[in-house]
Amino acid sequence: MNHIKTMEKRNATDIGYTKDNIVPYKKGIDKTMTLEQVIQLAYEIDANIIVKAGKNAKWYLKKFNPCQIEDKIDETVNGWRADNVRRCTTWIIEWDRV
Repeated sequence: MNHIKTMEKRNATDIGYTKDNIVPYKKGIDKTMTLEQVIQLAYEIDANIIVKAGKNAKWYLKKFNPCQIEDKIDETVNGWRADNVRRCTTWIIEWDRV
């Protein structure tokens, strides 16, 4: 976690749809992984969004342009019913890359 410049956690928020998940993790990552393990994986594949969501509470990795994140969150949350995202948690990460 020493590569993180900033990290923000947002409850009841999701971003994007399943088509935005990063391959090869499009169908999610096992829910038994810890947040620290998922952060390390996100760093390795240059994902800047981590979402824990879905009926099986899997992890999902995504990459969005930082300037578009707020618009994408609004688009996603307003496009779904509120009870679909109430159990979602999103972490937005800015990496400290040299």
